[in-house]
Amino acid sequence: MNLITFNRGNVIFRQGDFAHGMYDIISGSVGIYVGYGTEHEVQLTTLKAGDFLGEMGMIEVYPRSATAVALEDGTELREIGDAEFNDYFKAQPERLLAIMRQLSQRLRDRTADYEAACKVLESMKETHGDPDKRSPSLAEKVKRLLTFYDNVMGAYGDAAYLSYYPSDRFFY
Repeated sequence: MNLITFNRGNVIFRQGDFAHGMYDIISGSVGIYVGYGTEHEVQLTTLKAGDFLGEMGMIEVYPRSATAVALEDGTELREIGDAEFNDYFKAQPERLLAIMRQLSQRLRDRTADYEAACKVLESMKETHGDPDKRSPSLAEKVKRLLTFYDNVMGAYGDAAYLSYYPSDRFFY
């Protein structure tokens, strides 16, 4: 396991890269982006010390779903390669529980996003297309939902799916 230091703006890995390992953030912060460096760039979240990144690609043996970028000078990460994965968690079993909690929170966040989107769509259905029945907040929620969808679709194209990373609540 290597300790690697990144400076602000350094790309740790890119969306679409094959995953050969994961990272444990020791210090600093990391931004997670879809469409990084394009007109459709969206920052999904900021991760901090104690968080993991890259674990999904490594566990699933799947390409990276997003780009990770250091947000601060001196951001220090512990790189955990494929060969070191089992030994790392044998030596630090509490980190395995931390990663499970992080993944569980991401799932809860995505479930909340889905439920919120369903409520927006149900509210639209109840108005039966009559703009006079819509509240101003409903129109704003729909606008934010569609803008977010367009940005993610622009970043991912036909292979789009919502990232598992926590994001701002676009529907409340």
